[in-house]
Amino acid sequence: MKSAPPIRAAIIGISGYGQVHLGLAREAAVRGLQLTAAVVINPAEEAARVAGLRAAGCRLYDDYKTMLAAERGRLDLCLIPTGIAWHGRMTVAALRAGANVLVEKPLAGSTAEIAPIRAAAAAAKRFVAVGFQDIYEPAAHALKRRLLAGAIGRLREIRMLGLWPRPPEYFSRNTWSGRLRADGRPVLDSPLNNAFAHFVNLALFFAGTRFHEAAAATAVEGMLWRTNPIESFDTGVVRARTAAGVRLWFGASHACATTREPELLLIGDAGRACWRHEANCVIEPKSGSVERFALPPTGDSRSAMMRAVLDRLRDPRAFICTPALARPHTALIERLHAVAPIRPAPGESVLRPRDGKGPLILCSPEAERRLCAAYLDGTLPV
Repeated sequence: MKSAPPIRAAIIGISGYGQVHLGLAREAAVRGLQLTAAVVINPAEEAARVAGLRAAGCRLYDDYKTMLAAERGRLDLCLIPTGIAWHGRMTVAALRAGANVLVEKPLAGSTAEIAPIRAAAAAAKRFVAVGFQDIYEPAAHALKRRLLAGAIGRLREIRMLGLWPRPPEYFSRNTWSGRLRADGRPVLDSPLNNAFAHFVNLALFFAGTRFHEAAAATAVEGMLWRTNPIESFDTGVVRARTAAGVRLWFGASHACATTREPELLLIGDAGRACWRHEANCVIEPKSGSVERFALPPTGDSRSAMMRAVLDRLRDPRAFICTPALARPHTALIERLHAVAPIRPAPGESVLRPRDGKGPLILCSPEAERRLCAAYLDGTLPV
């Protein structure tokens, strides 16, 4: 049998989150992926990885435009694990160079940047996969199908809560963290547009009335609080609803001393389901038996994402998180910032060790208390 041709891939950035995509590319080598080009803007800091890439025959560049011009027509896939402000422009450039794209979430910092992405993908006849890794999980697909089949009756409400403490250096780790704009583009960085964006996107997917659809949010309102000295918010709640009448509530914080892994609570008129990150999913109909299945660790979800992207290269029917599935999340975040001002967090701001023993977190205990209380009944904290 004739072997399949290699998958020629490029990566823009190998530091920070780029290390995750670099690892995924190495995993994918068993399926024929060859990293043939890479952008490295800090070769001195990444000397060991640079040496490894060169030894493997990967061509190195110091600028993504230069790389894409030189590699035009020679790439099957471009990995874009960069900051939010660069997602839109880099994705369009990669598509115009003839590559399919896996871009880190969110798809872009604004809905205005999404239309050019979709136009470029259509013109190039290439796809864009967005790195919302949890949506690629077979377990997510199984739950979506059970919801559409009426496992908990008509879906009425989805709530999401997550607490991931972050030390002050988290907000100074790059030029866009905690920012509303960077390099002339919207970023709207926040817990809901970055760390917990996966779960907001997943909730909108579950609320979609067809399998390959995500629900758009309307009637958006929110409460946004700032504890750390940043432009954006580090604790926030957004409430909204879908066209089908599903109520939405998403709350998250980095300015907290206690870790609470994200969970999605889905309430129907004939039961409920709960999705607990890296733990399990439980479907509890009012009549009938309880269904329970395990959820994998994040690393396994990322691997599932890469497998799906490689499948899509050879089968246009393979599931990926398309721009159409990712856009409702960006639209929700954009609308949230338009309607809800960012306010100082209530109560006293204090330095406390994460979970009683970790690094010091600048946190607002009162904001954390109000956030968790509001989750119980889906209200806005006051």
